[in-house]
Amino acid sequence: MRRLMTPKVLSSAAVALFVVGAAVAVKFTLPPTTIENMKAGLDGTLLDVSAAMGMKLDALTVEGRNMTAREDLLAALDIERGSPILSVDVAEARTAIEALPWVRSAKVERRLPDAVHVLIEERTPYALWQRTGRYTLVDQDGKAIVDVPNADPALPLIVGPDAPQHAAKLFEALNADPELAGRVRAAVRVGERRWNIYLDAFEGGIAIRLPEANVAAAWSRLAMLERDHKILERDLDFIDLRIADRLVVRIHKDPAAEPAPTSKKKPAAAGPKQSI
Repeated sequence: MRRLMTPKVLSSAAVALFVVGAAVAVKFTLPPTTIENMKAGLDGTLLDVSAAMGMKLDALTVEGRNMTAREDLLAALDIERGSPILSVDVAEARTAIEALPWVRSAKVERRLPDAVHVLIEERTPYALWQRTGRYTLVDQDGKAIVDVPNADPALPLIVGPDAPQHAAKLFEALNADPELAGRVRAAVRVGERRWNIYLDAFEGGIAIRLPEANVAAAWSRLAMLERDHKILERDLDFIDLRIADRLVVRIHKDPAAEPAPTSKKKPAAAGPKQSI
C-alpha cells in the first residue's frame, strides 16, 4: 500500500524546501556562521521529517559477536531506539566499536527504514603473554586483547617485552614440524633478539636455545635429531642450536643424586705452651 504524507509532514517538508532555497539565495551575502546555523537547523528539520515518515531506529542486529560484551557494544554505538535512523553516524560508530578490546574490525550499516546492522570480526587468541605476574591474551598480529587470571594450557606461553610482536614469525617456523611444535609449552624472548623454547613443560622441561637467524633450519635440525637419535628422550637440561655445525647439550642434574657435602672438623687450637 502506498504511504500518503500527512498534512503535518507536508508542512515540515515545505519548510525544509523553503530553508534550502533561502540558504542558496543568501549564501553569498550572509556571514558563514549564519549559513552554518541555517544548515544545522535544516538538518534537524530533515531528521524530524524522516522520523515522522517512520525512519526511526526500531531494530539492531549484530553478527559475529562472541566475546564482546553486549553492554560494551551498546555503549560504543550510543544510539537509542526511536531515534531518527539518519542521525546514526556509521563511521563514528565503527570507530568506537573497533576500539573495543576483542574487536578486530567492524562494519556498521543503516538498513532503511528502521534498522542498523553491525558486522564484527573478533580477534582470535594466539598466545598467552606473561609479564610482571600477569597473563594477557594476544592475537596473531601481536595485539594485546585482555588480561586473564590464569594460564591457559591450550595456548603457548610467550615471555619477553617484545614477544607478542615476534611470536607469529617464530611459530610459523616451528610449525614446519607440527609434531614437534605440538610439544612447545613456552617461548622466552632473550635479549629482544632470539628465543629459548621449552618443550613439554615450562619449568623442568628441556630448553631449546635457538639462533637469532635461520630458526627454521635449526628447528628442522632438532626434528631430525629426534627422529634419528631420540635426543628429547634423554635427561637433558638444554640443547643449544645456536651454532650451525655444533651441538651443545647439558645433562640435567638431579639434586637428589648428588652426594651431600661432608663437613670437616677444624683442628683444635693449640693451647698455650707450658714450661716443664
